[in-house]
Amino acid sequence: MKERDKQLIEVTLDLFQEQGAKFKMVDVAQRMKMSKKTIYKEYGNKEDLIIMIVKATFEGIEHQLEKVMASDTYDSVEKLIRLSCAFPDAKDIDYHKALMLKEDFPKPYHMFIEYIEDNWNLSKVLFEEAKAEGKIKDLDHDVFRVMILGITKQVLDMVDVDQASLLETCVRQVFEGILVKD
Repeated sequence: MKERDKQLIEVTLDLFQEQGAKFKMVDVAQRMKMSKKTIYKEYGNKEDLIIMIVKATFEGIEHQLEKVMASDTYDSVEKLIRLSCAFPDAKDIDYHKALMLKEDFPKPYHMFIEYIEDNWNLSKVLFEEAKAEGKIKDLDHDVFRVMILGITKQVLDMVDVDQASLLETCVRQVFEGILVKD
């Protein structure tokens, strides 16, 4: 990815964090020190820029997940924990603002939802594997999902904390309750 593309993603993400999807293309142009015409010509409209930041955010998470899944060091439970803790960098998309895209920008909204759903499909596979191995209690994956989503939402609502570390601590505490004790 070209340096200017990275800078555009960062500028757009900053504006999205500050204003949600209400940011203006003129603000992007000013911060990039480019004309609006150039941005439209080379990168497209506001929806195209939002799609760029959704893709960039989830590419980071996907790289984390690929490393976890490829690891021979982790068993199914540890992989499931790490998958449940996959967290975008602090600079990434505010999930609450992303969910507000539904009405005005349905394409990036649906991309966002698809990325999340794909991660839950992988979670379910690992969850069922850990259950079959007798490592976790016979709990329905949907119940597990609700617990993890609730924790994640609460952590994302918190400010002035290391969200990634807090999320991992909370997820590991949930696993203390669902692990089969020897």
